[in-house]
Amino acid sequence: MEEIDRLARLSVLRASGFSGLAILMVMMGSAHDLALSFRFGALGLLVLSAAMAIYATAYARRRRVDDTEVWIMMPPEKRPEKSIALRLIVTAMREQLIEKAQWWAWLSLAFLVVSVLIPLLPGHSG
Repeated sequence: MEEIDRLARLSVLRASGFSGLAILMVMMGSAHDLALSFRFGALGLLVLSAAMAIYATAYARRRRVDDTEVWIMMPPEKRPEKSIALRLIVTAMREQLIEKAQWWAWLSLAFLVVSVLIPLLPGHSG
């Protein structure tokens, strides 16, 4: 079970990390206007968070354990029986997806607050 949780965490962090990298690139592209850059970041992270939450609900409909990334990453000698593994993997992935969706939602809120505060800074032009 610990191995499945670890691999589920790795899978979700890897996927959301690549999405975060894309959001960062958009933010860097709009860095000429810092408030706008943080608004883009907030919007991107909010979309990522929503997509992960939706995917978490859809993940429960999985029928084949062989198609899951966790199963593929797991060494064959550590794999439980497929019927048991499917329940364990679906549960672990759903928990990780929801947890990381919450992380990104909170970061989105922080970015939104920063984007609102930036224009209020003394000496800010833009």
